[in-house]
Amino acid sequence: MAQMASLPELVGLVLLDGIDEPRDPVRQIAAAERIAGELNVLGDSLVGFFVEMARAEGCSWTDIGAPRGLSRQGAQQRYGPLLARLTLDDLVRAGVLQPFDNGALGCLRHAQTRATRLGHDAIDSGDLLLAVLDDPAGLAGTVIRALGADPADVRAALEQEPDDDRPAAIPGRTQPGIGPDARRAIDGAIAEAHGQGVAVAHLFLALLRAPGSPGGQALTAHGITRPAALAQILGLAGRPTQDPA
Repeated sequence: MAQMASLPELVGLVLLDGIDEPRDPVRQIAAAERIAGELNVLGDSLVGFFVEMARAEGCSWTDIGAPRGLSRQGAQQRYGPLLARLTLDDLVRAGVLQPFDNGALGCLRHAQTRATRLGHDAIDSGDLLLAVLDDPAGLAGTVIRALGADPADVRAALEQEPDDDRPAAIPGRTQPGIGPDARRAIDGAIAEAHGQGVAVAHLFLALLRAPGSPGGQALTAHGITRPAALAQILGLAGRPTQDPA
């Protein structure tokens, strides 16, 4: 096992913090608390990573919870919050995004770039919908126009949303995490793909599975629903317009 940082090493980090300033024992307590908090976050991320890896390999919440005496719901409650510590790159490394094709991965990366640029702690469904609208293939725009709405109006509604309720980025983390509604969209896209590769169309439909999320609200406010969008997507693909779910 890799050697963990020892207490003397951590004490040294606190002493080095603000070394150019006069020593302040009260300030050093604050520095120690900050470092301890970072270690806790790192530990949570470590556990969350291996939970994600287990889920990507087909383990259910019941499988994960049983050895720990937890029910399915108990395992979700215990480990679910830890998954929010992870970033997009963590999900890639854990294998969660293996079914995603280049277009769908590109949308996730684009959403991450937007959240990073705005200094947000996590990607939300609004970031993801804007990324889907920016997809070069233009599927979302085609569907929205076919349903009698203007993609520019949907975009404007998202870009006018106030950012005050979104938490700022966590210091020391180089990427935003995956917010709960964005994560539901990722899981929903996998479900929409029915065991096949996940494409941008699946992300778009997954956003409509959660009409109360920022992305879902922006769509439903303009009359875009999942059944209507699915019928359009199946029609564009030359398939019967019937939901296989």
